[in-house]
Amino acid sequence: MSRKRLKQYLLLLMAIGVIAVAMTGGSTFASFSAQVTNPGNTFVSGTLFLHDTSGATTCTSESASLNVNPGDGSNGDNCAVLFNGADLSGGPVTAHLALQDAGTIDASALMFSVDNCTVGNNSTSTGSSVTFGTAPTCGDLYMTIQQTNSSYSTDVFCAYGPTTNNTDCNAPDNTATLATAGGPTLHALQMNDGSGNPTPANLVHGAANTKYYVITIAPSVASDNTLQNRAVSFDMTWHIDQ
Repeated sequence: MSRKRLKQYLLLLMAIGVIAVAMTGGSTFASFSAQVTNPGNTFVSGTLFLHDTSGATTCTSESASLNVNPGDGSNGDNCAVLFNGADLSGGPVTAHLALQDAGTIDASALMFSVDNCTVGNNSTSTGSSVTFGTAPTCGDLYMTIQQTNSSYSTDVFCAYGPTTNNTDCNAPDNTATLATAGGPTLHALQMNDGSGNPTPANLVHGAANTKYYVITIAPSVASDNTLQNRAVSFDMTWHIDQ
């Protein structure tokens, strides 16, 4: 290529470069955008509080840390003693209990367990070292939990224990004992499914939905000498889940 043609070619390349720079630096392009906002988002939770009433005493789960009340006043208020030195030698003994979900959300499950069941000698009696035969076990102490109306006078459903027609608990027998109800496993109370059949009990929140129970404990034999000078102790734990 001649010097003249090369010069013309270089001038042409320079001109193209200037045009390219001008087009790049001086041009504008449209930029589209769209935007929406969902304002005021918050998270809230309801409450699940269990109230346990026996006689004139009501204890509450929310009075304790982690919503768990051991009932002895060490981590919340005191719960009533259901059986306070009751005499088993004459046959079955009973206690009344009302359970209420005092929170703002319903409990889908109402459960219980018998904990720390022991049988020993009655150290408060005269001649406390005298016993006869082999001591009964917690498995020899039968139990039923009968749901009733608010006056504890009319049966509603057999919540735990042998049943006759689901409404009424049968006489206590060895199918449901302080041992079979033992913890730490929780055992579901039963209620009417709407057709007269058992289904795991729930607890709808509010005082109007309180459930009332008669708890019966019976020895496998009444007035047997093996019951003389014995002492039975146990805890009953009540539990609800959302």
